[in-house]
Amino acid sequence: MDYIYKVIKKYYSLFVEYSVIRPLINSVDSCSHILEIGGGYNPRFKKDIYNKAYHLDHCDTESLKNKYRHDSNVSHLVEQIQTVDFVADGSPLESLLPPGLTFDYIYSAHAIEHQVDFVGHLRSLGKMLRSQGRIILVIPDLRACFDRFRFPTVTADVLAAYMKHQAVHQGKQVFEALAQGLDINPGRFITRRELDGADFFHPLESAYEAMCHVEGGGTVYHDLHAWTFTPVSFRLLLVELFLLDLISLKVVTLTGLYGNQFCAVLENASQDEKTVLKQSYRIERLKLTRRLHRIVTG
Repeated sequence: MDYIYKVIKKYYSLFVEYSVIRPLINSVDSCSHILEIGGGYNPRFKKDIYNKAYHLDHCDTESLKNKYRHDSNVSHLVEQIQTVDFVADGSPLESLLPPGLTFDYIYSAHAIEHQVDFVGHLRSLGKMLRSQGRIILVIPDLRACFDRFRFPTVTADVLAAYMKHQAVHQGKQVFEALAQGLDINPGRFITRRELDGADFFHPLESAYEAMCHVEGGGTVYHDLHAWTFTPVSFRLLLVELFLLDLISLKVVTLTGLYGNQFCAVLENASQDEKTVLKQSYRIERLKLTRRLHRIVTG
């Protein structure tokens, strides 16, 4: 049964990639103003092809190269690293840009789950978009990576982080990521049989120690998956933040799982759209909650 399930997932993954993802990326004009966030050693939009592409990362270009040059798994990709135009320092992203610079596309792959303030991050992305601009997010699906034992992030979690204005992840997030992270990461949906042979990657004691350090006032940033999602949980999260008037971003496209990830395309909703969207979102919210409950309870 596991074999059949994996074959179905494989072909669905290929369908999503070739029918949605590739056409989406190929539709981005080479003259578009693009901001790529966290491209690191695997950037999607390279400056020699997209001459108005900007790159934002957690450190400058040389520091990024030095970091990955010593990682034997990716050292051969160091030369792909693009010149970093903006270095994230914990302040709102829009404050890093020169006045008047906005983007047709903001692209972020496997980066949003690392953000300290999920709500603040989305608000910043919305402010940096041009009219009709789009945000393309590629997001790991918790069911297809080392987060398989974790539960999806809920709105209360991101609201708590948003209200606290912390510079680093909360102790709860650090503990969950370390204590529940698995020692398998196949890059696709993890089956129940594979889970039977899995084990935790970190000792429970080290997770607790890291949590105590953070809650005791520690300022060390732990680079981990602070937030975990499935397509359904991510959409529910955005619907609820929209209904609370915390974001103005609407979901244009949301794919299912392909590989170990899914893709969300977002746009700013106009003032006229908001009233209509809120009416439909109130109905959709209950449906999404029911679907998510079925996913979590199995």
